[in-house]
Formats: sequence, structure tokens, C-alpha cells
Amino acid sequence: MIVSFLPANITYQVQEEDILLNIASKANIMIDGSCGGKGKCGKCKVQIISGTVPEPDFAEKSVLTEKEIEQGYRLACRLPVKGDLTVKVLQTGDNISRKTRLTWMPETLDETKHIKKYYLEIEKATLKNQASDVQRIINALPEESYSIAPSLIPKIPGILEEGGSCITAAVKDKQIISVEKGDTTDHCYGIAFDIGTTTVVGMLWDLNKGKLIEVSALTNPQSVFGADVISRIHFVGNNPDNLILMKAKIQECFNHIIQDFLNRLKLQSIHIYEAAVVGNTTMSHLFTGADPARLARSPFTPVFCMPFDLNGSEMKININPQGNIHLLPNIAGHVGSDITGMLLASDIINLEGLSLAIDVGTNGEIVLAGKNRILACSTAAGPAFEGASIYQGMRAAPGAVEGVCIKYGEVNLKVIDDKEPEGICGSGLIDAVSELLDKGIIDHTGKLTDKETALEKGIHATLAERLRTGPKGKEFVLSWRNEQEDIVLTQKDIREVQLAKGAIYGGIVIMLKETGVQINDLDRIFLAGAFGNYIKKESALRIGLLPEISTEKIISIGNAAGIGASMALLSVNEREKARIQAQKVEHIELSGHADFQTEYIKAMNFPEY
Repeated sequence: MIVSFLPANITYQVQEEDILLNIASKANIMIDGSCGGKGKCGKCKVQIISGTVPEPDFAEKSVLTEKEIEQGYRLACRLPVKGDLTVKVLQTGDNISRKTRLTWMPETLDETKHIKKYYLEIEKATLKNQASDVQRIINALPEESYSIAPSLIPKIPGILEEGGSCITAAVKDKQIISVEKGDTTDHCYGIAFDIGTTTVVGMLWDLNKGKLIEVSALTNPQSVFGADVISRIHFVGNNPDNLILMKAKIQECFNHIIQDFLNRLKLQSIHIYEAAVVGNTTMSHLFTGADPARLARSPFTPVFCMPFDLNGSEMKININPQGNIHLLPNIAGHVGSDITGMLLASDIINLEGLSLAIDVGTNGEIVLAGKNRILACSTAAGPAFEGASIYQGMRAAPGAVEGVCIKYGEVNLKVIDDKEPEGICGSGLIDAVSELLDKGIIDHTGKLTDKETALEKGIHATLAERLRTGPKGKEFVLSWRNEQEDIVLTQKDIREVQLAKGAIYGGIVIMLKETGVQINDLDRIFLAGAFGNYIKKESALRIGLLPEISTEKIISIGNAAGIGASMALLSVNEREKARIQAQKVEHIELSGHADFQTEYIKAMNFPEY
């Protein structure tokens, strides 16, 4: 059986009957499997262009409209493939440029330049100088007491024969890790990786100059098996082979990013000597092949938290075979090395006053530093801000509504790449709820009004016309569309926002209580990650996602996790600092905190103005 995927024009030969979503994963076609294949989220919607398929099951009929089914739309997670198919994939990836623009580096970074390259002219062996090839290379180096990686020894005769007496040696910690023909001293590279639950980012650095050369990003291929870490942990638990599969998916993703760098910049993988990696605790476990099962059940104990140094070839990552991969330390079961990276990037531990840092995602990680303490917690915000649990939610890709403004009865949308709107991403969702709150279309309890009540309250008639009952219940039309389903915000979508923002704000309140401080005591709030960079501060305050403080005190710090990984890549001192700081953090487990449930419920309502 042959399955052809459009618009990528990729064909994949299927050996036996399988579900379409699994086949797409094997063919490296990204289809959003946010709900882990349960047929609930509808994000894996595809269009069957040709081929015979069975009738839709109950789950598909619950998600797809009759018109969509008539037009050939199906859910990839529910569709068994029993013959040749041509499939059109509706969303082929994220707008990754949003992530790649969020990298910067502190001016005070102390680069250690721990990878050194030496151009050497090696004396030829003679009857009077019968020193071994290895010894003559060591003798040519500027200092004494060098060793050599044993795996290099078989390659040295060929390199000396090809390069003559002119070679380059790459050295780390007084060990020769690479011997290369000719002068390659200008080519010394490293990569910092941020394994996000949704997106994996790679940052290529020139280790000689401490300069960022290029950034690349891909959708995390594990997304096929669920939008959040818990669904992926459950997937791993379903079959012993699934842990191997999940590890392989991240390895492949790293190698795709590396190959992109090599192709675009005409580089050689042998000249990449170092990598540094951050990710949440589940991502760290899956990357190393450690079973994350206990992270999904109390007391959420990780297999490891300490930093690791891993060999590039053993990890099957396409860098120099002797290259080192440094995995930064995790903090707790659901506070990972990505937050350790944020500690480095923000320098939050050393700032005066009281600082709050938030990385808003499927898991909202919160750090509070001040009064000689540093606390961290993780709160399950759910996938609303990633678009997964929103009726027409999507990631921040072309066609996503990323901003909403309502003036004089008109709804103005900001759409990524100025395309026709296809759905709504997290920043647009927060804007939409904020605007509807201000216009009285949503009340402080989250209730969406109806057309008749809106007119009675004096809400502009053109806005009242947008209120209706759709297949998912009460909804507000953001964009009318002729040929396709209108873009709407449903009552359930609003409830999902309340759950997500309630979890984050409730976590913030608990952290403040634990430190014995008030909101007014906060000197600054750092927002990390792409979501934190693109949301409108005023909208986040209006819906009660953030504490009520001056917008001047809310600072977006970009991809802080990736920046922290880059700092560790460039400096072994930063690696040691990361290890020490991770150990200083006091982890607050919200699920076991007596007051969290109360604060969570209180925080679900919107502020009343």
C-alpha cells in the first residue's frame, strides 16, 4: 500500500494495516496528535483526496461536521489505512521563525573557550626519530601531558598520509578529540538545543568567536503521540518499545536540525565538537532513554536530576564522534533543565528585590526569587495556550489569529503572515477574551452572553450579531468565512482559558504565600518563551493571567531556556553555576499544597473592573 502526503509530495510504503497518524509519523510528516489519538481534539484533521476508506466512527462524527465528512475530511488518529491513499495535510508545521528570533546573550558571559584547535606541522618519522605517530602529534602541541581519544588512533595513519605533515588537532581538557587533515582551525562549532514539548530549537554557535551563526527549529516529532508530557508518558507505558521510539524521535529531530545547518552553511559535522541540551524533565528523560513513568504519578519522582555529559556517537547525534553533549540539571519531576536555563539567562538569583519568572506553556513553570530564597513550581495549565483544547485553536503558524482588537463594533484581527484566518493561537485567544470582557460580552464568571441579552445591555448591534448558538454551543464569531466554517470562540474555549490561567495564577499566589510577600512587593515579572514574548501584556493582566502590576515591570526575555543552554555551551563555568543554582531551588509541589485548590478555583474568575 502506498500513502501519498500532500502538499509535501512524500510517499510512504505501508507494509501492513495501520492508523494514518502512525504512518505519518513513520514518514516524518507532522500531523498534530494533541489528544494522543483519542479522537477528541480534532487537530489531526486531514482531507482524503483519493483512495477508499471506511465510514467514520463515532469519535469522528462527534468532531467533524457533516459538510466536512462530505468533503473528505477525516481524523488521522482514527483512520485505518487498508489501501492506497492520497492525503492532504492541513497544517504542515509551526511558524518556527517566531522561536528563532528570540535568542540573545548576556554581555557579561565569561566564555571559557574550552575547545581549542591547533594547526600543526608534524615531523616525519626517521631512523633517528622513531617516535610514534601519536607521540609526534603530542610533541607538536604547545604544552605537555596530552592524551588522545583511543578511537582516533586507527584513523591517524590515513590522516597523516592524506594531509602530509600538516594537520589540525582539536583539544579539550588536555585530550585530543579530533585529528583533521589541513588547517581547519577556523571551523569550531557547537549547538545549543532546547527540547520544547511543542518545538525543538537548535542554535549553532562559532566557538572560536562566541558568535551565534544560525538558528533552526522543528516541531517536536513526539507531538504525534500527545500534546502534553502526561499523554506521552502514558504512550511510553503502553509498550516497552515506545520508549525506544520516543528517544529515536528526538535523536532524528536533532539530526534533521544539524543537517539543515550543514546544508545551508556548507559545514562538516566533524567540526561540531559540543552540544548543550535543555528541556522539561520528561523531555530530558525521553532524550536519555530513562523511563518517565513515575513522573505521571505521585510523588512524581524523576530518575535523575543531575547534569550529564554524553558522547555524541553513543547518542547517535551527528556531531564529531568524540563530541560532548552536556545535559543541564533538572530541578524536580516537573521543573526541568529548561527552567535551569531560565535561571542562567535571567540571572534571577542575583537580582535585587523580588523577581517572578514564568514560562507559560502546557506546563506553566513559575520561579520566585528574593529574600534569600528561590522557589519553583510547575502547574498543569493544560494545552489551551498551545491551541490544543480550543475548538479552532492552532499553534502559531501562518493563518493563525494572533491578535484581536474590537473598536466601534468592528472586530479587527491580526493574522500571522497576513493570511486568511484558519484558527486562533494562544496570543490571539488571550486578546479575544480580554476584548470580550471589556465589551461586556463575557462576564467575570466567564459566561458568554447571548444576542438578545447583549442588545438589552446596549452592546453594539454589530457585535450582538456575532453571538449565536453553533454545533459546540454558544459562540462568538471572530471571522465570517464563505466557503469554510467561520472562526469562532466558544463558551467551552472560554472555560479552557479560565482553567489555564487559574492554574498559573493560583501557582503564583501559593509562591507568594510561601515567601511571605504580597503582589505589591514584586519588582519585576519575567515572561519566558515564545508565548511570553508575543502575548499583549495588557490582555494578560485583563484576564488575570498575571498579577496586577505596572506593565513596565513585565519583561519578556525570549527563549530563556535556549539562551541558558547557549551559555552552558560557551562556558564550563556556566555549567557549574547551573548545577549549583538548580540545587538551591526549593521545589513546591502544588498538588500536595493545602491551599492550592482553593486559590486555583478563586483564580478561575476574571477580574471585575
